[in-house]
Amino acid sequence: MTEQAISFGSIPKTSRLYKDFLYDFARVAPRFYEAEGRDLASLVARAPRVLAQSFARDAVADVLKEQNLNAGAGEATLANLERLRQNDAVVIITGQQAGLFGGPLYTVFKALTALKLAEQLRAEGVNAVPMFWIAAEDHDFEEVNHTRLINREGQLTTVTYTACSPKEGKPVGHVVLREGIEQNIDELIAALPDSEFIPQLKEDLTNAYQSGTDFGAAFGKLMMCWLGRFGIVLINPLDDRFKHIAGEIYLKAMTHQPQFADTLVRESAALEAAGYHAQVYTSAEAVPLFMMDEGRRTAMTRHSDGRFHLKGSNKSFAADELLSTVQRCPNCFSPNVTLRPIVQDFLLPTLAYIGGPAEIAYFAQLRPNYELLKRVPPVVLPRASFSLIEHKQAKTFDKYQLSFQDLFNGLEETLRKIVEQGPDAATIAVFAETEQQIGEQLETLRASLSVADASLADALKGGREKIFYQINNLRTRFVNNRSKRDETMHQQIERLFAVLYPNKGLQERELNFAYFLARYGYDVIDRIYAATEPELGQHKLIYL
Repeated sequence: MTEQAISFGSIPKTSRLYKDFLYDFARVAPRFYEAEGRDLASLVARAPRVLAQSFARDAVADVLKEQNLNAGAGEATLANLERLRQNDAVVIITGQQAGLFGGPLYTVFKALTALKLAEQLRAEGVNAVPMFWIAAEDHDFEEVNHTRLINREGQLTTVTYTACSPKEGKPVGHVVLREGIEQNIDELIAALPDSEFIPQLKEDLTNAYQSGTDFGAAFGKLMMCWLGRFGIVLINPLDDRFKHIAGEIYLKAMTHQPQFADTLVRESAALEAAGYHAQVYTSAEAVPLFMMDEGRRTAMTRHSDGRFHLKGSNKSFAADELLSTVQRCPNCFSPNVTLRPIVQDFLLPTLAYIGGPAEIAYFAQLRPNYELLKRVPPVVLPRASFSLIEHKQAKTFDKYQLSFQDLFNGLEETLRKIVEQGPDAATIAVFAETEQQIGEQLETLRASLSVADASLADALKGGREKIFYQINNLRTRFVNNRSKRDETMHQQIERLFAVLYPNKGLQERELNFAYFLARYGYDVIDRIYAATEPELGQHKLIYL
């Protein structure tokens, strides 16, 4: 297996905040992130700060044991759960929404990163437990009800669960699968290439995604099936027992709601002033808890009258009334994105959180509110990032002298590059020469017009753009016509994009893991785990 890594600086749509986080950390720390913990030695040194806090270890572990046994946990996971009960145990955690059939590839990559870092810390004498937070409280069903894969024709296809349409605002973990899920499994299996690994994959999908099982539980069973032998510990926060344990931090956050909201507003402004983006929109009226209203997660705002108003209704509550309800019935509430990490780290002795670019951006706004609620924030570290390149795609790269980065220029530009290197290179060169010569002549004309009539010189600018637009359009048509004549080449490049840069994004954000399990079997998980380097901070190409 050959590997290669490329910088996120060369990958389109990478935010400036994420690039600085990876490659110029001094610009963002300690203002937005914890300055320590970026390597194993400093993580080891930081562990005592986390352990100095109090945790309801046994109560949390009891619920986790039940959840993980229901998910099919084996000896490795149960052993890690027993570690969690020990007073010197810390947690390395990541998480993701409960996407259909495991969601996109990076869900697995996140878990493998947490597993690898925990393993490395244990080798350094730190009692580290790898965990995965199933974001079953999230209520955006449209984000989790589908998954994508490459079908037998090499095309990107989407499998969507449509057997039910839950009410808006209902946590996805409360959405119960209906009989239509069997058709979705059949649809996915029928799209995959025949292989010796298909029967096992279908059995695992069927065991996890059964009618009557909710989305969160089904996702957990599949994750345990794929990663249980590594000792992953799953946590589903929808369990009311967790909410009762977390009631203390709910109450503290609501008691300090004005300061909590003001801090978020201040941090957002500081990020934007530094030239970054604020991942979470917030305001002084924002409230860190949703209220469960008729089964829906419903946002609240605090108005100038001091009352908490339920969005989308005429219901409102006095502050003392709401605080009393939080204290009495914490399971009547659900944390929003700005409180959820703090709740996580109140329940668990979190040393490090493994996140993607969006989550790392969230944490840039949250650090002061950890201090407000008197909790130690975790170190935030990037998840492993991979593109899995099969032999046939590697051959296509070599055949047409392409690099992985060429994909970032788009399908048309890539086809143009291939044509430019082929028998039609002379014609392509004429296009470039024509542009250059016309450009030079137009510049001469503009200079003359500037002296004689400045208004005409300005008018020439628009005409120049139209001329070059037409030349470029003609060149694009020429390239498309030539590439379509070579049908094999055109199909190979289209398939290259479908597998490695689908929907103009990295493979890991679009494709489901089932495609690679069907092609290479479950051993591919071990190969990716071996390539996982928690401190790398680059996008790694793995040639299968």
